[in-house]
Amino acid sequence: MKRGMTHLLIVISYLTLVIFPLILAFDRLIWVSGFNPSNWVNSLEANYISQGVLWFTIKQAFLSTVVTALIAIPIAWQLGRYEWRFESVIKAVLTMPFVMPSIIVTMGFLQITGSNGLSLRDDSSTWLPTLLIAHAWFNSALFIRFCEPVLSNIDPNYLDQITLLPGGNTRLKRIRNLWAPLLFPSVIAASCMTFVFSFTSFALVRWITIGDDSLESMMASIASSAGIQGYMISHNEIILGASLVQFILLASALWLVSSIQQKRQKQIRQSLEKIVKSKNKTGWLVIGPAITFAVFPLIAVLISSFRIRTTSQTGTHYDWNTSAWNFAFSDNYSLASANDAIFNSLGYATITVLIALPIGWFLSQTIVKVESKNRFLARVLDLFVMIPFAVSSVMIGLGVMIGMIKIDPEFFYSLWITPVFAHVMITTPFVVRILISSRRSIKQDYLECAKVLGLNNKERLFKIEFPLMKHSIFIAIIFVIAMSLGEFGASWVVTRNSEWTTLPILIDSLKGVPYNNSLTIPAACAIASILMIFTIITFTIAEKFRKTNTGGMF
Repeated sequence: MKRGMTHLLIVISYLTLVIFPLILAFDRLIWVSGFNPSNWVNSLEANYISQGVLWFTIKQAFLSTVVTALIAIPIAWQLGRYEWRFESVIKAVLTMPFVMPSIIVTMGFLQITGSNGLSLRDDSSTWLPTLLIAHAWFNSALFIRFCEPVLSNIDPNYLDQITLLPGGNTRLKRIRNLWAPLLFPSVIAASCMTFVFSFTSFALVRWITIGDDSLESMMASIASSAGIQGYMISHNEIILGASLVQFILLASALWLVSSIQQKRQKQIRQSLEKIVKSKNKTGWLVIGPAITFAVFPLIAVLISSFRIRTTSQTGTHYDWNTSAWNFAFSDNYSLASANDAIFNSLGYATITVLIALPIGWFLSQTIVKVESKNRFLARVLDLFVMIPFAVSSVMIGLGVMIGMIKIDPEFFYSLWITPVFAHVMITTPFVVRILISSRRSIKQDYLECAKVLGLNNKERLFKIEFPLMKHSIFIAIIFVIAMSLGEFGASWVVTRNSEWTTLPILIDSLKGVPYNNSLTIPAACAIASILMIFTIITFTIAEKFRKTNTGGMF
């Protein structure tokens, strides 16, 4: 009974933490603009600020998903079906982009496409292709993590048996009758998640497709004028309409992902290991370019931090020195220094872990417990936990800002801890996704035997559940730290006008300084390099604890 009450309290706490600020924000926006959902949606095309934004958002998200699948599925196939020297290192390199902060990805591709991104800005025909490739770089890890475990753990007898049948005596028939049905759930799940993350992309759209806004970047640009009575009423309607469309589309995608994950968990647990793979020398034609693709933007960021542009009467020249790093760590104009940003980012990450991890633990426990009694209710609860995915990080930041101001303006503007609310809302669903797979893999027989042996709830928790889930718990901690350090959308809304600057916000601020200062872009790359190093360290540590057959990072 006590444990059931604990689970109920955690669910209520999460409800309060995630839903309450959003309710307050929507209440404020509706109070200002009026309750008329049809007007909200129609305003997206009626206002010049948002005309064409919905279509562009859907188009780029769909195309990004297709491009990502075309790039990532062959990589997943090579990793899943064949042996590789230093396989763990290769997998780490190829899946690391997913946890890399989007602002670093943006800086990397801007440097690749031209000197400080200048040529990209001058040629609008490059904007959309660059965005699609950047999204593919960022989300390919999803296809690898969802598809590779299925390929590497399939029972070899399936393949031997189907080759003897008329429906599998050719490669094309085996693809149609074995591999396609086997991979279809994983591909759909990865595609849905890729669509979600591309649909809510903020930093990439903000800096790459300069002339085209997504719903996310458009909402962020007008967020400062939202919730003010009698001022820019149309902005409130646009935000409400964009949020409504986002929620419907993304909630549908996430519902599908949740359903697929529940069904495929057993498949991964019961599959075989090791004896599946063989050698394939020609596979390096896929893996080699994939590794280059994964590391090239990161190398570009680091190199660009030492490359300083100088302009003289003889033309533009480039020098190699550390002046941009010195610039980044000093107080320049009204910008914070890298020291302050590092301190703030690490502080936010620490507090976020202390809050998000216990909430995510009990939420995952509750979902698995409810699954044994009512699968539909468990799926509803699982979808409810993923609400932050469906409302986007910018809307979360807006919800925290408007909601907290409505409760107590002094509380919002005076406390250093305020941005943590947004970070917890964003990272908790990831904690649940990581822990829930591990929790489902614990056989109920273990817990039943523990009861027979007289172990109480606390003893079962510390002697059985914690030891069996310790790897997933550690991965969740590392993942929360990485996500909090690189969180940009919500932080941009909440902290951009405060003194509590984070590393991604400082990068964005430096990126926005006029180009006549030759140190600002290299300084932004220097800070991006620091954030990149933090992310690589945390991800590398997490990879050492991840089990190979867990079926992905979620």
